[in-house]
Amino acid sequence: MRRRRVAPRRRAARRRQSPAPIDVTPAKAQDIEALASRSEALYRSGQLAEAETALRKLAGLLPDNPMVHYNLARVLKDRGRIDAAATALRKALGLAPAMMEGWLNLGTLLGESGRWAEAAEAFQHGLAAKPDSWQLLTSLGRVRITQGRRKEAEDLLRRSLALAPDAPPTLVNLGNLLSDHGSLAEAVSLFERAMALAPTMPEALMGAGNAVRKIGEMGRAIAYYEKAAAARPSDLAMRARLTEARLGVCDWRDVEGLRDSLIGPALKAPGAVGPMMSLTFPLPLTAKELLAFARQRAETVSAEAAPLKAVIKTPKPGPRERLTIGYMSADFHDHPTTHLMRGLFPGHDRSRFKVVTLALEPDDGSDYRRLVREQSDQFVELGPLDTLDAAKAIQAAGVDILVDINVHTRGNRLALTALRPAPVTVNWLGLPGTSGASFMDWALVDAVTCPPGHESDFSERVAVLPHCYQSNDRDQIISHAGPSRHECGLPPSGFVFCCFNQAFKIEPEMFGRWMRILSRVPGSVLWLLGGTPEMVANLRRAAETGGVDPDRLIFAARLPKDQHLARHRHADLFLDTLYYNAHTTASDALWAGVPVITAPGRLFAARVAASLLTHVGLPELICPDLDAYEELAARLASDPAQLAAIKAKLAANRLTTPLFDTKGFIADMERAYQMIWAEACAGKKTKRLVVP
Repeated sequence: MRRRRVAPRRRAARRRQSPAPIDVTPAKAQDIEALASRSEALYRSGQLAEAETALRKLAGLLPDNPMVHYNLARVLKDRGRIDAAATALRKALGLAPAMMEGWLNLGTLLGESGRWAEAAEAFQHGLAAKPDSWQLLTSLGRVRITQGRRKEAEDLLRRSLALAPDAPPTLVNLGNLLSDHGSLAEAVSLFERAMALAPTMPEALMGAGNAVRKIGEMGRAIAYYEKAAAARPSDLAMRARLTEARLGVCDWRDVEGLRDSLIGPALKAPGAVGPMMSLTFPLPLTAKELLAFARQRAETVSAEAAPLKAVIKTPKPGPRERLTIGYMSADFHDHPTTHLMRGLFPGHDRSRFKVVTLALEPDDGSDYRRLVREQSDQFVELGPLDTLDAAKAIQAAGVDILVDINVHTRGNRLALTALRPAPVTVNWLGLPGTSGASFMDWALVDAVTCPPGHESDFSERVAVLPHCYQSNDRDQIISHAGPSRHECGLPPSGFVFCCFNQAFKIEPEMFGRWMRILSRVPGSVLWLLGGTPEMVANLRRAAETGGVDPDRLIFAARLPKDQHLARHRHADLFLDTLYYNAHTTASDALWAGVPVITAPGRLFAARVAASLLTHVGLPELICPDLDAYEELAARLASDPAQLAAIKAKLAANRLTTPLFDTKGFIADMERAYQMIWAEACAGKKTKRLVVP
């Protein structure tokens, strides 16, 4: 807030403001001027308590002068007394309702406190007084983004841009909105305009990094993040974003120092590190730490959604002829999550369950999207809807149990779950861990991913399925005409280890083990999922540092699912990652007949592959530690008979064990839904509910 000059009015002074002039003697006027100057000097020297005292004395002398209350609000804000500052600003605006800067500062103050509805009201009052203020239009646009009113936000920001085409804040806010929900190309253009006007503006640099990252230009994104972090070195969130991007291309610099430089401070600074970022750190975080990061984000979402809660009345649970299950996801397209779920939608018992799918992202034109739409009883496009309208649409669909498949993952709209438009809320599949949310009732788990005694890892109550928590589609097609070994870039002979996990799951400790395995198995190669040039270069460099010829790393191009499954025939053994296991990729390997070895950790994300192996009847591939993991990998590569026996066992088990029994899985889920609904109807709070 900028200081406004206090001007006591003498009798001869011409009126310049609506408040009536104050009659004072010349001597009294001098005292007022001295007090005003003293208050400003105290403020500038950081003596805030003394500055407040001086301004309150001044307010006693000039109670109807809006500038005194305006300047008092500035001091109170800096003292952390937000409510008192807002009261002072409202007093100033009551005296001078046309003071645009006052409305702007009041709205900004309230917005920074998470009081979005009040902030919007302040900005609207300001616009009533000055409708052509680009600052007010941009500020109101930001609030509407937070409230999920995206269409209105875009209109406001475009109006603002028309008034001030060279205003970096507007360019950045519109760029962020379009980056998340519109045109990436236009978003990048807006950020570039902002950076041309303000080359070191951290928000513009960060927004540009986020946008180009989404179009796959990781090197360029990292360069923007580096500039943003340099421009604001004290901003922990910007440093975290840079770290996350580097880890995403296997740039492991300073990994050993992450706990002191980032993780520890972020636990004390909500918002700097998100739940998904915390899961990808190549360090053994504790369950308590992961829960803390999840809770930070969930509480922020809950506060942002709070003004709408009065509009959305949560229905009461009770007897139903059929339970309506609402599956909400941003991934109802050609995405690994939908690959897993494909058999779920047509398989529910329609005499007892109605299936509503709630799509958060646009149609990609794929067969997966078409199948989800066709195999649902009701398909609702929530993507174009604002938060309030989307929550109303969920209620209108009569959803009893809202299954949030994203929670904190990409494309989520957790605010919808926070509004509780359904009586029961469930965290399942997309997030390998807790939501940290008080508004999430249940997490669906299994006894391997959440053994007895791990209930405190979750803010939710846990419903423990009798078999693997992860759905799998037993009707996935494996192409008969997959690529040849040569077309895959593999050598004509030699043992092929593979890991098709995304690059962010590869961490230095496990990669070092992989290099030791390659060294122990002459002629072997490691087949990885291809990524950005930066990722490939970093892993080749790490291999060379580990004493392995970089050419022994083979990088696979992305292929349609049936061909991707088919190329597994050229792989001999899948090597799992450490802290964040293979999920869909492990299921793919097992379905295609490739054994997977894993060394589970304590936390959910590090135990998924162990659950898959347990429920496909291959517990011998679950290793107690990394030494055993390395030994098993080297032994299987050197003993063709033992490996062949395991592959034969996998082939026999694939269609006879629970893992790929889609119908059996659906029956398990339906029992879980009925049990948690009965709990809701009875008002019970069972912490660990075991589904038989």
